[in-house]
Amino acid sequence: MRAEKGWFAVSAAGHDKGKLYVIVGWQDGYYLLADGKRKTLERPKRKKEKHLRVVHAQDDALVTGFKEQKPVRNEDVKRAIKLYQAKVLTK
Repeated sequence: MRAEKGWFAVSAAGHDKGKLYVIVGWQDGYYLLADGKRKTLERPKRKKEKHLRVVHAQDDALVTGFKEQKPVRNEDVKRAIKLYQAKVLTK
């Protein structure tokens, strides 16, 4: 099953191992990932599926924005990641 735009994913390999991203698209067999800071929506990180662990959680505002083709900003991605990390760490 292919992950949808707006879902969270964790890098499983590479120098960024363990870093949380938001999936923002696909290109030539690669997922396109953004964190809103270093890897922005304009210049997303490309990562193969085998080097990625998809978290079966999503930010509803981002998913809605991508589906309805509303503008999604880097600030929205940063906020979504921050809220998800806070939710996971408080469990």
